[in-house]
Amino acid sequence: LTLTNHNKSVRALATHPTEYSFVSGSADNIKKWKCPDGEFMHNMSGHNTIINALCVNEDGVLVSGGDNGTVHFWDYKTGHCFQQ
Repeated sequence: LTLTNHNKSVRALATHPTEYSFVSGSADNIKKWKCPDGEFMHNMSGHNTIINALCVNEDGVLVSGGDNGTVHFWDYKTGHCFQQ
């Protein structure tokens, strides 16, 4: 599977524990994909640094860790960043 929508290299991946989807993180943003064929779903923009870590829980909270030491919390379904 090739994730062609990123402008920079992918540094992090996380799969949702119950939903058949995953997210990828790079320097440009976080992207959500549908399994199994990797269909692009939507962007999560606003972290503004290289994403080095991603984790998502069963409640639909995505956590991203940036190269600059920042952590952001996202609604996995909508892509809204609700805490920085």
